[in-house]
Amino acid sequence: MPFDQGLDSIHSTLNELEEHLADEKDKFIGYPCNADFNYEALYRFLAYPINNIGDPYVPSNYHLNTHHFELEVLKFFKEMTNAPVGETWGYVTNGGTEGNHYGLFLAREILPDGIVYYSQETHYSVGKILRCLNLPSIMIRSNQDGTMELNDLRESLRLNRKSPPIICANIGTTMKGAVDDIDGINAIFQDLAIPRKYLHADCALSGMILPFIKDAPAWNFAHGIDSLSISGHKMIGSPIPCGVVLAKKDNMTRIAQSVEYIGSMDTTLTGSRNGIAPLFLWYAIKTYGQSGFRQLIQQCLERAEYAVIELNKAGQHAWRHSYSNTVVFDRPLQSIVETWQLATHGPVSHLITMPNVTTDQVDRLVADIKAQHAAASVPSPSRPVPTGFTSVRAQPSQEIILIGSSSVDLLDAVATAMGNAGISIVDMKSSSIDEGCLLILSVEERVKAIEIINRLINENKYGSARVAICDQDSSVISQMNFSQAGNDSVLVKIADHPGALGSLTHRCQEAGIKLNTARIVWRGDKSTVLELTTPNSIELSKVLDASQILMLPAQG
Repeated sequence: MPFDQGLDSIHSTLNELEEHLADEKDKFIGYPCNADFNYEALYRFLAYPINNIGDPYVPSNYHLNTHHFELEVLKFFKEMTNAPVGETWGYVTNGGTEGNHYGLFLAREILPDGIVYYSQETHYSVGKILRCLNLPSIMIRSNQDGTMELNDLRESLRLNRKSPPIICANIGTTMKGAVDDIDGINAIFQDLAIPRKYLHADCALSGMILPFIKDAPAWNFAHGIDSLSISGHKMIGSPIPCGVVLAKKDNMTRIAQSVEYIGSMDTTLTGSRNGIAPLFLWYAIKTYGQSGFRQLIQQCLERAEYAVIELNKAGQHAWRHSYSNTVVFDRPLQSIVETWQLATHGPVSHLITMPNVTTDQVDRLVADIKAQHAAASVPSPSRPVPTGFTSVRAQPSQEIILIGSSSVDLLDAVATAMGNAGISIVDMKSSSIDEGCLLILSVEERVKAIEIINRLINENKYGSARVAICDQDSSVISQMNFSQAGNDSVLVKIADHPGALGSLTHRCQEAGIKLNTARIVWRGDKSTVLELTTPNSIELSKVLDASQILMLPAQG
C-alpha cells in the first residue's frame, strides 16, 4: 500500500470519520463526557509544539509552554475544593486515572507499610494502579446505593491495625454516582485511634458538581482529604482527555527532584505533559465562570430527574442520588445498550445527563425501551453469538470458571449443553456457595464450549441467573455480575457480613502470610467469594478451613 494516497483520498477518509463521529454523538448518553463545547478560538495554538514539561510552579528551559494558564486553572480548582492556601500543590493531568495514580503514589511514599482500602464500586483503573505500585489492598463491600459499607471498613481496619490505612474514596462512583461517607470514614479513624492514615478522593465527575449545589456531602480538603483527582473532559468538556490532581504540598516534596536537563523540578508522573489541555480548561473557566457552571449543573440535574421520571413510566426502576446526574435503571436489551452507548454492569445500566444530553434524547431512548417491552412476547431470532475468541487457546488444561445463582441448576445446564454439542468434559469441580454454585470445568473443545455458554447467556436460557465465565489466563470471556479471577489467585468463600473479610486478613497477618490483594468476585445474600493473591498459597490453604477453599492456583 503506497504511503502517498493523494489529498482527495485523505480528505475523503477524514470526511467519513467526521460523519461517523457526528452520527454517534447523537446517541452519546451513557458516559460522563461533555460533548457540548466550542474551542475554535484556540485552534491556532495547535501550530506550536506546546509542552508543559516539569513542575508548573517552576520555570523550565522549555519555553513553549502554558504554565501560566495551568496555574490559573489550578487556582480555580483549589478554591472549589477548599484547599489550604499556600499549602496545596497540583498539576493538569491526562485524566482521572493519572490523578488517582498520583494520589496513591504519594500515599505509598508516605506510608510504605500501608494497605489500600477501596470499595466494590471503585473505578476499574484503581486495581491496575495498585498492581503498578505493588500496593497491598483490600476491597470493601458496597451498599446497594453504591456507597462504601462502613461497618465492613471498620472491622477490616480494626483487625489490620498494624498497617496504616490508605483509603481510596469515591466522590461519585462510576456506575451509580454515589459519594462515600467521608465524615463517617474520619469518625472510624478517630474511634479506632488511627494516627497514620492517608485519604485520597476520586472526584472524577462529581468534583465539578458538588461545589455548585446546596447541601453537598463532605468530599474535599475541608473534610480531611489528602489528595484528590478531578476530570476536565467530563463536566467542563474538552476534545482531549484531561483533569487535575491536587495534593498537600508537604507530601509532594517527598518525591520532588531537580532535573538539570529541563531546568525544572520533576514532581509529576509524566515527563512531557499536554500543554493544550490547560488552555481548554482555562478558556472554559473564563467563559462560564462560577455562575455559569452553577446554571449548567442545575440544568444537568433537572434533566436527570426528568430521565428518572420517564424511565420509571417505562417500568425501568430508575433512580439517582439527589446530588448526581447519573441515572441508574434496569439493563435493556444489548441492542439498545449498544445503540445508545449505555454503560452497563450486571443487571443495571446508566445514562448520565451531561450538558450535551437533551430531553429529546431521553424521550427517544425511552421510546426504544418501550418498543423492546412490546416485542418481548413476540418470538425473535437469537442474538448473534459474541465473536472475538481467536485469542483463547483451546487447550483442555485451561479451565472455564462459572459462578451462578440459585435460580438455575448451573451444573445441569452446562453438562446438558456440552452433551448436546458432543463436547467431552475432561475434568470438573463444583462447589456450593449457599445461594448458588461455583463450577470449574475443562473440556476438549474449549473455544466451542465458550461460544455455547455465551449463546445460552445471550438467549437468557439461564433466566435471571448470574453467571461469569473467567479465563484461566485472567481474561474475562463473558461477564454478567462478576469480576475476573486470575490463574494465580485463591478463590475463598466467607460469610457475607461486616468484618468477615477483616477477620480473614487478620488470620493471615498473624500467620505471616502476605496478601497482595483481596477483592470480591461474587456476592450473594449469605456468602461472598473472594479472590486472594499471595505468594504463599500453600500456607494460606493451611490457615483456611477446607470448606472455605473453592480453588487454589496450579502449583508449578
